[in-house]
Amino acid sequence: MGNRGIILAAAMLMAAVFAAWPGIAAATAATEDSPEPSVATVNGDPVSVRMFQRRLARNRSLAYLHFREKHHASPGPDFWTTAHGGLTPGDWLKQRTLQDCVRTKVELGLAKEKGIVAATDYHAFLQALDKENERRRQALAAGEPIYGPQQYGEDQFFLYIMNNIRIALQRRLPEEELRASEEALRQYYESVKTVRYDRGNRVITWAIEIPFGRRHGYPETLTRDQAKAKMDEVKQRLESGERFEDLASEYNEGGVLNEETFDFESRLTDKSHRGGRRAEAMKLSEGETSEMFEDMSAFFILKCIQREPLGIQAFEEVQRDVRIAYVEQEYAALINRLVKSANVEVSQAVLDSIPVR
Repeated sequence: MGNRGIILAAAMLMAAVFAAWPGIAAATAATEDSPEPSVATVNGDPVSVRMFQRRLARNRSLAYLHFREKHHASPGPDFWTTAHGGLTPGDWLKQRTLQDCVRTKVELGLAKEKGIVAATDYHAFLQALDKENERRRQALAAGEPIYGPQQYGEDQFFLYIMNNIRIALQRRLPEEELRASEEALRQYYESVKTVRYDRGNRVITWAIEIPFGRRHGYPETLTRDQAKAKMDEVKQRLESGERFEDLASEYNEGGVLNEETFDFESRLTDKSHRGGRRAEAMKLSEGETSEMFEDMSAFFILKCIQREPLGIQAFEEVQRDVRIAYVEQEYAALINRLVKSANVEVSQAVLDSIPVR
């Protein structure tokens, strides 16, 4: 599928998602007479037990990682109830999950305020999930194309829909709260250009390459050990003072002196086709020879014959990316401010009753 097809597919799915969530606001209202117990409210919007439990389950691995790295704690029967620095992993996990839920509710509240969604409660989300999965079942039965999975899981759909709500907010907010003027974008560009927009260096190398095993459908020629032994010979001869280009002509297939260029323009294709060589090439100074290394079923030694800085991309070249990055930064700052000022009321009894195992 081409880029245009991918964009169209994403747009169709996003439209289906937003059609589902706002459209069930009325159905949600019918359940308010017997609401599910809430762990907390955020500006009056309840955080349901189910929403909290689902997020808590996703955060368990973070708790293990945090207490392993900071306190050298190991998983075991008493892991969740053993205090470290005055806090148990169970309490840390609940605090972290509550923070995440507060942030989500703040984002949903903002999305409702901007007319992106009409309902923000988790029951409405679950109904949207059922509606979307039913739509997908019917489409499959009718032989119609669908984009994405055949059926969404609860967590998968929630992450997907929240990501699209954030995208929709970031598109709408620059006209209002974020005020992404050209002056602001240029100031942001100046502050990050050496980190984000430096093109790096263009490095040109010669290579000695000794392949092994079966490559590109050709019969096996050398085993890995045989190829390594042969490259050890090359290394010794280089160290004894023989010229790189002479050895390349002797050892390379066809006697060819392989020359490769690694630069900003080649970075994406390099990752999939010659990532190991690029990493080694970028370490080299002009005139320097690399150590022997293995990449893509071959052993290599490189020599850098040219290295030159490419400079920083001009603002005009990267203005679209600058805007996206700036808006993401300002959006995060806005949500942080709204989270800080949010009215959060916690039901401690409900929170304490939720197991963490």
